[in-house]
Amino acid sequence: MHKSKIRSVSALSRLWFILAVATLYVTAVGVEVVKTGKRRWVDTHWFRGNSYFRIGWEWVKSALANGWKLIHQVRFTSNYDPDPAMASRKQHQKRYYRLEFKVKTYDYAFH
Repeated sequence: MHKSKIRSVSALSRLWFILAVATLYVTAVGVEVVKTGKRRWVDTHWFRGNSYFRIGWEWVKSALANGWKLIHQVRFTSNYDPDPAMASRKQHQKRYYRLEFKVKTYDYAFH
């Protein structure tokens, strides 16, 4: 942003808007790639996992380079992560098999 030397507030605002929309698009493409089972086409670190943004960015680049179809309709249907990334198997196992406790307090008023 600094190197662009844009001084106009409206021009900066438009640039930030374009960056925000592009970020949303690329992230949604990444979610769609994972949902359709094509993650391995662009993410070689499938177990560790790249972010959905990175997967989407790699898909767009690969689609343009290899003649694949770009995903034209994207949407976020929920905040559920279909295939969460993991830093390592050891960390995943530790997190997956840990015990969690919830404290519930009940108060019964007798009259």
